[in-house]
Amino acid sequence: MGGKASLYMVLGFSLIFTIVGYNFSSLTRRAVKNEVNYYYETVAHDITVSGANLAANKIFFDQTWDDGYNDLAFNGGTIDVEVVNLGANKIKVTTVGEFKGAADTIIIWLQPSSFSKFAYYMNIFPGSLFFYTGDTISGPFHTQQKLSVKGRPVFWGKASAKNGLQLVKNTPATDPEFNGGFESGVDIPLEWDASIAKAAAYDNGKVFANSSGGKIEVKLVFNADATITFKTSTNGGTTWTADSTRDLATFAPNGVIFIDKGNVTMEGTVNGRYTVVCDQSSGTGTGNVYLTNDIVYHDPLVWNPSNHRFEVNGNDMLGIVCSNNIIIKNTAANQSNINIHAALFSYKGGLSIENPNSFPAAGSLRIVGGICEYQSQTTGILSGSTIIHGYSEKIYFDERFKDDSPPYYPTTGKLEIVAWYESTWIPNSFE
Repeated sequence: MGGKASLYMVLGFSLIFTIVGYNFSSLTRRAVKNEVNYYYETVAHDITVSGANLAANKIFFDQTWDDGYNDLAFNGGTIDVEVVNLGANKIKVTTVGEFKGAADTIIIWLQPSSFSKFAYYMNIFPGSLFFYTGDTISGPFHTQQKLSVKGRPVFWGKASAKNGLQLVKNTPATDPEFNGGFESGVDIPLEWDASIAKAAAYDNGKVFANSSGGKIEVKLVFNADATITFKTSTNGGTTWTADSTRDLATFAPNGVIFIDKGNVTMEGTVNGRYTVVCDQSSGTGTGNVYLTNDIVYHDPLVWNPSNHRFEVNGNDMLGIVCSNNIIIKNTAANQSNINIHAALFSYKGGLSIENPNSFPAAGSLRIVGGICEYQSQTTGILSGSTIIHGYSEKIYFDERFKDDSPPYYPTTGKLEIVAWYESTWIPNSFE
């Protein structure tokens, strides 16, 4: 029995070592295979990223480019790119990269970069102006000149300037707070092609124009029930048409209301998404927007104390765009605060108050949205630290404007990538 037991023991150990050896060998083979597969998948992913960047670069230089790529040889693999125009200059780019049987997919979505993405854009930064302690910009800021600061102003979004940062020496020392970072050398020229919004208004919006070719004056009141009340004058405001009220859905289906060679006076409660555009004629005295009272959203705003911002609930959105100035009129309603819920764009002027030296001290000017202006204008006059004319200005950025904008709002002329999805987590709703 001892001999047989020894034989069984030897056979048993031989079987055990054979199985263990096979498992170790199999584990080694699987590890090598996994490493090879990982390498193939990584290279396929890198090829796909390269293809997406190649396509994006082509589109940045030529926004009409839609040729794509078909079996483009790259780094031992191939790239396929499909470019689809989704309308309104939005472009979808689908890139598939392959390498030795491994494949990856990336979808990117590009759209025009809108000036509405700024809480405050100032083309010309006057030499006498600076942001000071107590000044707060709640979203992105940009100037085409030098950003001048004194004390400790706070910038919650990214701040940028074409010509750098100027620290005005002071006691205590100037120490601006850039919570979103600061970047110098950024060039974003103030550009606007009014013909784009004009064509949209003629196509499926609303156009106010003087049939005789002269200028036109328009008065608009947005009503909370999604209607608009309006009247016009073609003789400089001497006489006016009777008030007319229309449903906005049929008045301006695509949301664009265009005043061709004139001025517009407006106020009210906006229910929906609209852009009011006021273009100038070759003469003077046109292309201006006058605000006679609050212009606010129908949907409620909620103050968020944690980030010191108003959160806009619902779909209401307004753009106010003009060639010249946006002027707050010296009306009884405006002599006790004014609220503006909109993205404001002034191509050759800025936001100002009517006759600053005679405008009474009127509390606060509160903008929920953003402002883009050619040059900063007067909205308040101080005597020491006391407002004696106009308003103290408070700008709260509408976070929705980071990747959305009112209809046909002016763009920077450049595309930006607003979404980048990879194959392992593409949502079914992405179109």
